[in-house]
Amino acid sequence: MIAISVDEQSFAWSMAQTTGAKFQILSDADKKVITSYGILNAAEHDGIAHPSIFIVDREGKIRFLHVGKDPQDRPPDETILEEVKKATGVK
Repeated sequence: MIAISVDEQSFAWSMAQTTGAKFQILSDADKKVITSYGILNAAEHDGIAHPSIFIVDREGKIRFLHVGKDPQDRPPDETILEEVKKATGVK
C-alpha cells in the first residue's frame, strides 16, 4: 500500500512520521501522477487529488477504483479488503 500526496517529499515524510503510517507516502509535487490518472482536483488548494482508492494487481491492471467527492466519501473498509482479496487471489 502507498499513498501519494501533492506535498513536497519532506512534508510527505513528516506526515508519515506524525501519523505513524505503516506504508510509504510518496510525493507528486508536480502533479504528473494525479493528472495522468485523471484525479486532479484543480479547484482546491491550487490542485490536489480527489481522494481516491486504486487497487492494482501484480500485472499493473487496475482492479478497483473509487474516486471520492471529499475525504469522507469512501467505500467501507470491508469492501476495500474484499477487493484486495479479489485482486490478489486470496480467499
